[in-house]
Amino acid sequence: MKKFVNYLTLMRTVATILLPFLWRVLNPLILLIFVVLILITDFFDGLLARTFHVQTLFGTIMDSVADKCFGIMIILILSTYNIIFILPLILEIGIALINLLGSIFGAVTKSSFLGRTKMWFLGIAIFFGILSIYEQDILSIIHIDFIKSFINILVANMDNLIFSSIFLTAGSEFMVAVDYSRHIIKDLNKKNIKYKYKFKSNEELKHILFDTEYCIEHKNEPFAKQFLES
Repeated sequence: MKKFVNYLTLMRTVATILLPFLWRVLNPLILLIFVVLILITDFFDGLLARTFHVQTLFGTIMDSVADKCFGIMIILILSTYNIIFILPLILEIGIALINLLGSIFGAVTKSSFLGRTKMWFLGIAIFFGILSIYEQDILSIIHIDFIKSFINILVANMDNLIFSSIFLTAGSEFMVAVDYSRHIIKDLNKKNIKYKYKFKSNEELKHILFDTEYCIEHKNEPFAKQFLES
């Protein structure tokens, strides 16, 4: 089961990377199913890992990478249709780099309430962006009148909705970037630990990445401490 869960997460990562190449090839319905399958695997890999007690640090890292890649790839695609999506794209990449550098230098990087709020704004902006591209295709598969009427109202006000959602998303992303930077700097100053930036032995790394008990016991420790010699 441990291998299956990790393969599921890897498949989600690969599927996310392929998404920009498939976006213009697949028809809208198949593309929607493909995106939904990515989101389903995001839900089930974590659920299966916890249910069967097969959590690993490898799975945790890959899950985080896949989530971040999915958000960035979707915004990248939308920016080719509407240039306003460039702003959240740049900020989202900036947040990813801040977290990466924090991890490399030995800080604990965790999602915060502000970060989760940002994801809601981002999700709404992505929804409006996709709706603006595939409005006719989406309407063609919906046969419930009040839902079609609601979507038509959204489409009629799409420019304002996209601008408002992007404004809220970019503002929250900027606050998240500042918040994460402050937390990382504070954490590094408090610990004041120097690492040699030499990886531990292959056997140690294998144990660190794939042992469930290790993952649970050390889940709140910085990655640098776990992978590098101090």
